[in-house]
Amino acid sequence: MKLSSVLAPDLGPVPVRWLRWVARAASLASLALLAMFATSGGAAPSAFGWLMPAFFPVGVGVGMLVAWRSEIIGGAIAAASLVAFYAIISLDATRPPAGPWFVVFASPALVLLVCGLTARASLRRSAA
Repeated sequence: MKLSSVLAPDLGPVPVRWLRWVARAASLASLALLAMFATSGGAAPSAFGWLMPAFFPVGVGVGMLVAWRSEIIGGAIAAASLVAFYAIISLDATRPPAGPWFVVFASPALVLLVCGLTARASLRRSAA
């Protein structure tokens, strides 16, 4: 299987192409750290607490993986999962939203979303 058949097309201006590869490399590091956190154990969550892992790290991780092939769809999945995760934390009265670290871990997928949107816009401009 060729790598180009797995990855989203490397389109757009040169800075976007470079940023895309940086985001892909960062997504590997982020996914590795998320996998370590997800498998580290700990106390069993409550019934309400099971919703959080469904969106972070699982939803964000799936979005990151999908973003390698389809940047806009994968980035949207990760962004929606992140928003849902923060909404669930906000509903849980026992603790406030937990700072920027969740956004930091999801940022490679969000950067890939921006790269996909930028590449699409540049294709439309060049076609017009």
